[in-house]
Amino acid sequence: MGHQTAEEKKNIVILGGGFAGIRAALDLANYLHDDQDYDITLIDRKDYHCYYSALYEAATTEHRQVAAKKVKRAVAVPLAEIFRRTKVRVFKAYVDRISLADGKIITDSRIVPFDYLVIAMGSVADFYGIPNLEKYGYTLKSVEDAIMIRNRVEEIVSKQDQAQIVVGGGGFAGTEFVGELHNLLKHECRDHGKRLENFKIMIVEGAAGFLPGLSDKVAGLVAARLAPMHIETRFTTLLTEAGKDYAVLNNKDRVPCDLLVWTGGVRSCRLPVDSDLERDRKDRTTTTDALNLKIYPNIFIAGDNLGFIDPATKRAVPQTAQEAIRHGACAAKNLYRLIKHRPLHAYVPGSTRFIIPVMGKYAIFYTPNLIISGLAGWVIRKLADLRYFATILPWLTALRYWLFENNLFMKND
Repeated sequence: MGHQTAEEKKNIVILGGGFAGIRAALDLANYLHDDQDYDITLIDRKDYHCYYSALYEAATTEHRQVAAKKVKRAVAVPLAEIFRRTKVRVFKAYVDRISLADGKIITDSRIVPFDYLVIAMGSVADFYGIPNLEKYGYTLKSVEDAIMIRNRVEEIVSKQDQAQIVVGGGGFAGTEFVGELHNLLKHECRDHGKRLENFKIMIVEGAAGFLPGLSDKVAGLVAARLAPMHIETRFTTLLTEAGKDYAVLNNKDRVPCDLLVWTGGVRSCRLPVDSDLERDRKDRTTTTDALNLKIYPNIFIAGDNLGFIDPATKRAVPQTAQEAIRHGACAAKNLYRLIKHRPLHAYVPGSTRFIIPVMGKYAIFYTPNLIISGLAGWVIRKLADLRYFATILPWLTALRYWLFENNLFMKND
């Protein structure tokens, strides 16, 4: 096959450097590594890949021991490092608009044409219309969020003799966060000569226990692990209003709140497209079973932007890192098959398995048929982290990142 000029080359563009976008870009680079007729470009407003699974630890690093730049280094992998030995070009830009019909992406600096497109732009916190929650609640969706939370905790302990921190949401993010938050408060109180018992943590959850949707046994393991910390739990309770120094529960109970951290849910970011796409109540876009759009088969949706109904459960697949990675791999494979004029494969959701860290060297590994908790669960979690880094980086580089992350975050145990 003869080489084509830049004008004749086909442009594959991936929007988003999260779990789905990274996987799609790496797989496409592998499929097309010796094909000079295709350019691959990944566009993201940041020049790094955020390892969201470790944000709860980043948010609970001790202010005095760990500088902010080290926190960022532990959870932010430069895109240039990931794609160093590939044909993927990284373009840092903010996407203003996507013209699906014209095949153009309008960014804040230039217009990028595309022949094939993967949209994986991620999610935002879902505030469910709760009054003032977006104004006063801290979210945990970025490196900047994590650093703001840990700085705020240090500020509270250094300036006050008592306080209450309210965590909205007892799902995965909230459960992981509260245990490490207790440890952070313990360290900060020691450093500032304050009494730990005067700094309270309350977790508010609408369901009847931790981790709604999983088994009662898992919820019980979490409750038992957190019990010695004397964290106040308000189950079957809704956060209905937020204020500067208070939170309202169930529209009637007003509780003091010096810091409100919202982990109660996410929704797809609103895609800046010029077409009316079918979306679900979480703003996730509906696709064919091959993850591409019916009216634009050259455009694929992945990650938190995808609203895919599992044929087995008749429910939308969960917005997890594992599913996002699978989306990215499927989108890349089908995009390549589309290029080669081969039949596309239907997406098959992965098996149900989760790892839930709950303070220190303790985690719960869950599948419908097997539950492993304690130190063994924690080891499985750490090995899963290493395995992920090894799928996006050269082995030695992955090991270096993993060791640095562990050395940093275990200081809070």
